[in-house]
Amino acid sequence: MESAPEGIVDLPPIGPEPILRLATLVCETEVMHAALELGVFGSLAEGSLTEPELRERLGLHERFSKDFLDALAGLGLLIRVGDRYRNAPVAGHYLVPGQGVYLGDYPRMVTASFQQAWGQLSRGLRTGKVETQPRGGFVAKSHEDQERFKVYAGVMDHLSTRVARDFAERFDWSGYKDVGDLGGARGHLAAALLEAHPHLSGYCFEPPSAERYLKGHMAELGMSGRVGFVGGDLFTDPIPEADVLVYGQVLHGWEDEERRTLVRRAHEALRPGGMLLIYDRMIDEERRDQQRLLYSLYMRLVSPMGSEYRAVDCERWLREAGFPEVRSEPLLNTHTVVVGLKSREEE
Repeated sequence: MESAPEGIVDLPPIGPEPILRLATLVCETEVMHAALELGVFGSLAEGSLTEPELRERLGLHERFSKDFLDALAGLGLLIRVGDRYRNAPVAGHYLVPGQGVYLGDYPRMVTASFQQAWGQLSRGLRTGKVETQPRGGFVAKSHEDQERFKVYAGVMDHLSTRVARDFAERFDWSGYKDVGDLGGARGHLAAALLEAHPHLSGYCFEPPSAERYLKGHMAELGMSGRVGFVGGDLFTDPIPEADVLVYGQVLHGWEDEERRTLVRRAHEALRPGGMLLIYDRMIDEERRDQQRLLYSLYMRLVSPMGSEYRAVDCERWLREAGFPEVRSEPLLNTHTVVVGLKSREEE
C-alpha cells in the first residue's frame, strides 16, 4: 500500500466533529442572547409571523435575519412551519416577558458569571487558587445587590416550585405539622409546600439581610404570615425544631466537614420521627454524568469551599449523624434528593 504523498497527513480513523462541536458552543449562547435582546419571543407571543414580518417588526437586516431565525429554530426555541415562525413551547413558557414564568434575564447574568469563573480554570488547575465570587454566587454580597438577587431568586423560585410539587406528591405529609427550609432564599419552597398541604406551617432560615425579600415575596404570593423568617447562621445559631427540614442546594457550597456539621445540626433540630431532605446536583457514584461534573467544577470556581458531591457520600453523612433510615432518589432529571428519617424513639 502506497503511503500518503509528502505533505498530506494520513487521516485518523475518526473525525474531529466532537471537538469542533465543543469549540462552537458559544455560538448557541450568543444567538439566544441576541433573540432576548431584540425581543423575538415577545413579538411571537400572539402567534406566528413570516421572516419579512419579523424582520420589519424587529428592525433586522435582511443579510442576517433568515439564518438567525432558522438557527433559533434549530436550537429548539422557535418552530418553523412553511414560511412562518412561532415560539416553541419552552420559549413561550419561559422567554416571553409578562407571561408565565419569565427567565429571560437569567441567561445574560449566568453567562457573565460563567465567563468570569471559567476563564480561571487553567490557573485553578495549576495552582488550586482562583478569585472566587462573594458567598452566594449570583446573590452577591449576601443580598445587598437587589437587582441581581431578584433575577437569581426568580429562577430559584421556579426550581423550588417544581421541587415542592414533587415533594408534595412523593411524600406522605399527613403525619407532619411543620417544615423548615434551611438556606431557603425568600421562602418559596416552604410557601409552595404549604399551599399544597394547608395543614402545614413553615419557616425559612437565612441571614438576617434576607428578611425583607421573604416578607415582600410572601406579600406578592398572598401568603403573608404563613411562612415565618428565622435570621441567623446555620453553623452557630439555633435551628428551630421541626418535623421536616430541607437543605436545597446548600451543601454544595461547603466542604465535607462543614456538610457533616450541617447534617448533624439538622438531625438535632428534628423532632423524633422527623424527615431531612437534601437536594443538589449530586454526582453519580461512578462520576460519569457530564453536566453534574461540570457544575461541580463551576462551584469550585465561584465558591471558596463549594463543589458537588456524590449521593453515596451524603447518605454516609446522614448515617453518621444518627439517621437510621437513609435513601437517595432522582429529582427532576437534574438533581438528587437524599432522604433521612430520624428514629421515633429519640428524645
